[in-house]
Amino acid sequence: MDNDEKKIESVVFKPIGYASTWFKFKNATPRQPSVSALTRGSIKISTEVFSQPQHSLKNLAEFSHVWIIFLFHKNGRPFTKTMVAPPRLGGARVGLFSTRSPHRPNPIGLTLAKLEKVEGDTIHLCGLDLLDGTPIIDIKPYITSYDHPQDIEKNDSDESHPDSASVPPTTISNPEWITLGSSEKTLNVAFTQDALSQIRQFSPDAEDPAYRLSFLKSPEEAQKAIEDILREDPRSIYRKMKGQDLLYFCVVDCMHVTTWFDEVIKKCEVLRVMPYSARQAMIEANKKQQWDNNLAKIEDKMKVM
Repeated sequence: MDNDEKKIESVVFKPIGYASTWFKFKNATPRQPSVSALTRGSIKISTEVFSQPQHSLKNLAEFSHVWIIFLFHKNGRPFTKTMVAPPRLGGARVGLFSTRSPHRPNPIGLTLAKLEKVEGDTIHLCGLDLLDGTPIIDIKPYITSYDHPQDIEKNDSDESHPDSASVPPTTISNPEWITLGSSEKTLNVAFTQDALSQIRQFSPDAEDPAYRLSFLKSPEEAQKAIEDILREDPRSIYRKMKGQDLLYFCVVDCMHVTTWFDEVIKKCEVLRVMPYSARQAMIEANKKQQWDNNLAKIEDKMKVM
């Protein structure tokens, strides 16, 4: 860098919009977009960035996939580590920049999503791994000739060939622990008969709003989405080590899913599926009951005094 040039000490980004997905919590949010093609969502371009945001999306529908650049806004950590333990490595540590860990010096994420359609100022996507409300920094089209790595060691005959740009790459490599982690941790997902019956009550046009799917298009898709997400074992390392006998809860679309994991046979079983709103009502009722019980105990002590 030229001595006369000043270093940029900080950079301020203004979100161009926010992701709308069913992932309200980190629990069971896919670690990568390839986990399930059914994880749908949308991004609406903000009028604070463009006075006519729909114009910024013109021609984007001609592409099949887009890169989404975003912020990990719920990291919850004020610092980062140089060595991290990816969930699939069972506690083994590797260098931060050899991973996709969200805990980075600059909490910027990159994901590739399939573009389903563009409607005015909104793009609809599938294969998303974003929390609801994720700030979006930029959207770029996936262009095969640019984004697909090419072999830079072509010989003279390759360079003269008119189709040399489409020659498959031969020098791309990944470390062995990436593929081992992927194959060894895939789980068998099973459903109880009760869970299967409960899933069939959900649909996009259900009469009861509590059972009305917003992102998934049928009970069959709902079951497949649950299976896709759980097959990759979304639990944290801490949960796997310290909470093996505990039930695991997650939210898929408007469904609250209760599961348990069997470490020995690498199995996950879905025990119950109920409306997320009903589950929230149960939690609030339990909190009120606990409050009433505690208040009653305090009143009893005061009577004794």
